[in-house]
Amino acid sequence: MRTTLVHLQRSLHWPVLAPAGLLLACGLLVLAGLEIPVGGKWVAGWHLRQLTGIAVAVGAAAFALLVPYKAIVDRAYLLYGANMLLLVFALVASEARNNTKRWITVFGFDFQPSELMKLTLVVTLARFIRFRSSYKTFKGLGAPFLLTLLPMGLILKQPDLGTALLCIPILFTMLFVAGARPRHLGTIALLGALAMYPVYEWGLKPYQKQRITGFLAQLPGFEGRVVEDAIVKEMLEKENYQLGKSKIAMGAGGWTGVGAGNGEDQALYRVPERHNDFIYAAVGHEWGLFGTVTVLGLLAWLLLAVLGVAGRQRDPAGRLICVGVAALFGFQAFVNLAMTIGLMPVTGMTLPFLSYGRSSIVVSVLAVALVCNVAARPSYEFGRGDFD
Repeated sequence: MRTTLVHLQRSLHWPVLAPAGLLLACGLLVLAGLEIPVGGKWVAGWHLRQLTGIAVAVGAAAFALLVPYKAIVDRAYLLYGANMLLLVFALVASEARNNTKRWITVFGFDFQPSELMKLTLVVTLARFIRFRSSYKTFKGLGAPFLLTLLPMGLILKQPDLGTALLCIPILFTMLFVAGARPRHLGTIALLGALAMYPVYEWGLKPYQKQRITGFLAQLPGFEGRVVEDAIVKEMLEKENYQLGKSKIAMGAGGWTGVGAGNGEDQALYRVPERHNDFIYAAVGHEWGLFGTVTVLGLLAWLLLAVLGVAGRQRDPAGRLICVGVAALFGFQAFVNLAMTIGLMPVTGMTLPFLSYGRSSIVVSVLAVALVCNVAARPSYEFGRGDFD
């Protein structure tokens, strides 16, 4: 037992753990002052629910730290297959909630397999890319793209557009760092851009299209146009309700905010989903500009610390895992913050470590543990270059 505790202590990489822990604390402080309507009643204590997720996450992270990351990478395909089965199970056998089928209940704990797939995809791509060079040809990009598109298709069926789209920047970032040709990735990105219209026209559900239309309507150059159709005008106002209230709440926070726990008595009261997707609005309202900048600083610290671990690694798998985790946190945070202030359409994506969501918390803490695992293990040199 003592040997295990010593090993765990040596595996802790504080430059990564410190900002992650501070972000978790910020999330708990904001959640402590929120009340959310559930089933016609106002429910408090969301920070206590979040604590149960953190407890599960810490237990899972401790186990992940005890297993060498190379052993995890060697079993990546097995983890990938198991996660795919969970996605299929969620679609086929789980109970629908709000017209979505995302959750599996395990011992009273609701879990989203799509959240876990983000981290599973990072490990699987690291396993596939680490000793190959085929991805440096256009044809060779087919396999890693297939590994990414298969779970994306299942996640889109739930539907969960935000989580599905997050897989793409993870894939592109890991391939670019591994040495894939920029012109090949650029060509694929261009083809994807050309496919956006048919995907919008025939691939998205009506409410997803309305979110995009509502986003465009509030941009400079669009917001001043007179909408003659009363039905369309009403639809736009409805779709922009959440975003509009988010902007008002953040603006009302001023420089220092209205004070922790005081937001429910003021503008924050009218922001839907302020405990998860729009928690950054709660930070801005209760803590003001000071709070929002502090959160941004902690996120930047975390990303730089993870990339610092990647920069010191010569093992291809270890470096790719860290780069993938940085891409996961970075793009997820960017999309969440951008949609909160109206720079992107609302996609239903949580802010890492702050938003309420036990699945998201468990996966985020597991990702940090995986980076600590990489930092704690010695790196071996395989060739003159990083991926030789």
